Amino acid sequence: MQKKSKLFFIPAFLIYTVLMIIPILGAFFFSITDWNGIGSHYNIVGLKNYINMIGDKRLHNAIGITLKITIIVSVTVNVMGFFLATLLNKASKLINLFRSIFFAPYVLSTVAISFIWLSILSYTGVLNGILQAVGLGGIIDDYIGNAKNAVISICVVEIWRTLGFYMVLYLASIQTVPAELYEACMIDGGNGWQKIKYVTLPMIIPGITISVIMSIMTEMRQYDVVKVLTNGGPGYSTETISYNIVTQAFGNNMLGYSSAIAVFLFAVIALISITQIKILNKLEV
Repeated sequence: MQKKSKLFFIPAFLIYTVLMIIPILGAFFFSITDWNGIGSHYNIVGLKNYINMIGDKRLHNAIGITLKITIIVSVTVNVMGFFLATLLNKASKLINLFRSIFFAPYVLSTVAISFIWLSILSYTGVLNGILQAVGLGGIIDDYIGNAKNAVISICVVEIWRTLGFYMVLYLASIQTVPAELYEACMIDGGNGWQKIKYVTLPMIIPGITISVIMSIMTEMRQYDVVKVLTNGGPGYSTETISYNIVTQAFGNNMLGYSSAIAVFLFAVIALISITQIKILNKLEV
């Protein structure tokens, strides 16, 4: 029976290998070549692609934009997600309705959401139309057509899209905290903030770890929202690392160089995730 049960893992293992392991290994290999993505001819160039990354100002800009989006979105969704979860943890007849409302944007297509926000934030979009209609035409602005506003607009869309998901993660973690601990805190004279600080937060460190890592990984790989809202523009002002990878591979036919950037992104995400796990595990109760 044990041998037969092990056979059930084979389809999943094959799918994982074909869709994950082989592409990752392929990216590592092609990162040391000059393959243009067309045909089968390529040359081994060693670390040349990685060296070229050092002087690539366009890539440096993409790294800066990616870090900015990641920090703004990750901090916001985790802080707001936790406090929304705290509020929604209280028993109420409408609790399930509010959970569904907050979670709904996450289950919708990212591309569809991006197009909706494009129609809202564009210069001739819904938001400026409303401002004009209510007599606030003086504050009409181009929210995705200039560099100053475009990155913030991307962050707003991402926060709106993902907040409900992290709220649900925090809510699930909070509901695992034993009620006896809150009662003990109240007996000792603890107020609402002290219950959060000394009971809730220490007890949900595993949930915080998962939420923070997932939010950072998601935003470090940001592509869809940028592609639809700004197409990396104006200029390269909203181009993220993932957008740069796709552009270099399929726009400039530099698949070898784009693979090197992808390996770099993989290494950065892995390093950040490992560091976070070690730091947060030390805080775990």
